[in-house]
Amino acid sequence: MNLQHQAAAAPAAAGPKRLDNTPSKTTPPAGACRLSVRPRPRGITLIELLVALAIIAIVAGFAIPSFLGLVASTRVSWTINAFVTDARYARGEAMRRGRTVTICRSADPAANPPKCSSGNGAAVGGWREGWIVFTDEDGDGAFDSGTDTVVRVQDAFANTGSFLAVNNAGSPVNNRNHISFDANGRAVGLQSRWLVQAAGALASNSSYTRTLCMNMVGRVRVQAGEASCA
Repeated sequence: MNLQHQAAAAPAAAGPKRLDNTPSKTTPPAGACRLSVRPRPRGITLIELLVALAIIAIVAGFAIPSFLGLVASTRVSWTINAFVTDARYARGEAMRRGRTVTICRSADPAANPPKCSSGNGAAVGGWREGWIVFTDEDGDGAFDSGTDTVVRVQDAFANTGSFLAVNNAGSPVNNRNHISFDANGRAVGLQSRWLVQAAGALASNSSYTRTLCMNMVGRVRVQAGEASCA
């Protein structure tokens, strides 16, 4: 038999066989997606919720009173600053014009013509209801529509507790519904004293009370609490 024919007829040699049963590992094709296992979201427990609410309540218990106090103090300061600004303006206008200029309490400052209030104003919070500044031609402390001219108006301070003219004992007085300044800038009449207090539950708290003093020269000063103007 031809040796070349025998070589062709011989079966191909088999490769080495795996001696174990371990499955073969295959490399995933490039770009294949891999799935990651994420932990399931876990909600808060009832105990955790109650603890959080308790902490919020404690913080609010400290924060809210402080915030209310800040608001009350700010409102009192706004009222005082507005009055001091207008009183100084009235004094300056009196000296500039060379005639009497008056600032008076008014229940309706925007009325035409406006009218100065009477009495001590305790029932309505005193000067809290607003005021007007006007040229007072006859110096009587009352607005006369025929001759006097309004030069400045201040609306009511609804969120201020009270703004009362008081005597040395702290009682409201009836003769401080207006302050007139003469041509020399002097306040006509006696030395004046006002108490400005916060509204609501803080009205009796001296921390939110201010004393306003005006001497006969027409100068104004503000003191904390209920103080003497002497």
